Amino acid sequence: MRKIFFTGTLFTVLYAVSMCNKPSDYYSAPFLNNAETAKPGRVDSLTILPGRNRALLRFIVSPDRRVTKVRISYSSSLSADVKTSFVDITDQDYGSRKEVAIDNLPEATLIANIVSFAKNGDSSTVAQVSGTIYGDRYRASLYNRVYQNITTVSGVKYMNFINESAKPQDSTVFYPLQKTVVTYPKASGGTNTFEISAFTNSVPVPDIAATGTITLYSLFKPVQSSIDIFESGTLSVNF
Repeated sequence: MRKIFFTGTLFTVLYAVSMCNKPSDYYSAPFLNNAETAKPGRVDSLTILPGRNRALLRFIVSPDRRVTKVRISYSSSLSADVKTSFVDITDQDYGSRKEVAIDNLPEATLIANIVSFAKNGDSSTVAQVSGTIYGDRYRASLYNRVYQNITTVSGVKYMNFINESAKPQDSTVFYPLQKTVVTYPKASGGTNTFEISAFTNSVPVPDIAATGTITLYSLFKPVQSSIDIFESGTLSVNF
């Protein structure tokens, strides 16, 4: 028994010593050799800034410096056709916000995907976003501020408009109607133009002619992030 015990102990000691001589990555090397390479960093905070038959794609480029370009693919809800383009990434782009313009879009839902690529062809996971693009149908739905009348208060003439009842009580809250542009004839000849917000219902016009024609049109943004302002048709009012 003592001989068997001595032999077993000796074997254990020799094995432990041999393990001490192995390189530090002896156990991890096989795993590391077969491990999946980390994907290139994908873009972050991808959003669509809509406009009139166009859009801006805004995103933050990954700080991963393996990324050398991004592929942008987009389609419309009206068609299965997918358009693709590549955008090179420069040293200044890493970790920074970038914008890419897309033009000639139909008035529909835009679906966009962005994939980052490394120089060796490795790609990131997909970043996707969708948003509404506006056009002539939206513009046709726009209206004008409603002219009410001209009154005189303490000898000063005022041009009055019907209150925008749908507007929020807080003027800092987004409201699609941005402003209305009004032109009126002056008593001395020529015309004068002023702009009013949705929160203004009365404007002094001390130099307005006794009779004539007022023209006005209103400007709208469909959403706060819109890159374009849409103009209603022009309205003419005789007074």
